[in-house]
Amino acid sequence: MVRYRTLLLVTFVAFAAGCTRTAINRDTIYHVSSVRALQESVFDGEVTYGQLKRYANLGLGAVDRVDGELALVDGTCYQIKADGSVHVLKDSEKTPYAVATRFEPDLALQIEGEIEYEQVQKRLDQELGNLNLPWALRIEGDFSYMRARSIPGQTRPYPRLIELIKKQPIFEFQNVSGVMMGFRMPAYVDGLSAPGYHLHLVTSDLKGGGHVLAFRARKLKVQADLCSSVHVVLPRSDDFARAKFDEEAKKELQTIMGRGAKK
Repeated sequence: MVRYRTLLLVTFVAFAAGCTRTAINRDTIYHVSSVRALQESVFDGEVTYGQLKRYANLGLGAVDRVDGELALVDGTCYQIKADGSVHVLKDSEKTPYAVATRFEPDLALQIEGEIEYEQVQKRLDQELGNLNLPWALRIEGDFSYMRARSIPGQTRPYPRLIELIKKQPIFEFQNVSGVMMGFRMPAYVDGLSAPGYHLHLVTSDLKGGGHVLAFRARKLKVQADLCSSVHVVLPRSDDFARAKFDEEAKKELQTIMGRGAKK
């Protein structure tokens, strides 16, 4: 049975000395930095993957210097590089941006038959019920088609993220199986996270993946975990101090997320 809650509690902590001391409970999203900071070129890693795994076993995000996509699944942190290769990240390496949780599903369902990404989103919106709280998602599937992306690592001076998206490597897969992990976030978290659905993929053979843009699935096993609090670790870097957060960035986020991508 789904346990509905009425309050989303958000705590903000400035990152310092390699760790935070606040206890992280279940049903809490552990959030490193913000998507808006990533848009504004805050690319240097802040939190180690070892620390991230103390509080979470599922999530997504970026790798240091945005050198590929981060996928945290079943307690292992994977890097999907811009050449399509998949690597296990060392606990000592750091992430500049991550959204993760200790995944304990409240809801499970099977989706049979051909279905595309946008249809899956509509189906889940009906099944999840409470869309004013965040949901963590773990989705295993067989895909007749998958379209994903990753971004190559950067050197200083860092460009803005929207410039990197214009020349991002795109991967297209045919007839693969894999697991997608991610979140459905409510609209009011805009700026902290990307509202709506955000999923990353790792293929079952660990030979590909990335930020999911579009797919057509034959069969999906969906697990969802309702979250009631967000613990945010904020950077204390000079890049973050200098970042400008304006209204134009809100429009850019839809492009960065690849919303509306089609086969």
